[in-house]
Amino acid sequence: ADGDWVETGLHIFFGAYANMLNLFSELGLHDRLQWKDHRMAFAMRERPGEFTSFEFTPGIPAPFGMALAILGNREMLSLGDKLRMVPALLPMLLEGQDFIDAQDELSVLDFMRKFGMPERVNREIFVAMSKALDFLDPERLSMTVRGQGRTA
Repeated sequence: ADGDWVETGLHIFFGAYANMLNLFSELGLHDRLQWKDHRMAFAMRERPGEFTSFEFTPGIPAPFGMALAILGNREMLSLGDKLRMVPALLPMLLEGQDFIDAQDELSVLDFMRKFGMPERVNREIFVAMSKALDFLDPERLSMTVRGQGRTA
């Protein structure tokens, strides 16, 4: 009765997201879509059976929306963990894709270590994100992901 859910979130990384929206418009379906709230859910390692999420604010563009979602979550990372993420995330926010492209020789894990991100951030967030993105652990996933992804 409510229709089918269509998961398109990961397609944003592969350039298909805009094409999917265009297809919906061409088929006259765009005005019939009911979008779910944008959220990334995570299992709490230290509290088995419990989940938390990063809640994205509508209208806040990437990557600022992601930063705001991480800051807004009070269950997963401490304030200290969040502050230790700033040296790695600030250049991404300010320089964008050019900065990320310049990190291509690094795996996601090497990048996090280079910028002093806490190991807890890797365990709690990036293991799940890299496996969802390309079915790889952060030490095998390149910082620059295009097409079907490249491994370091």
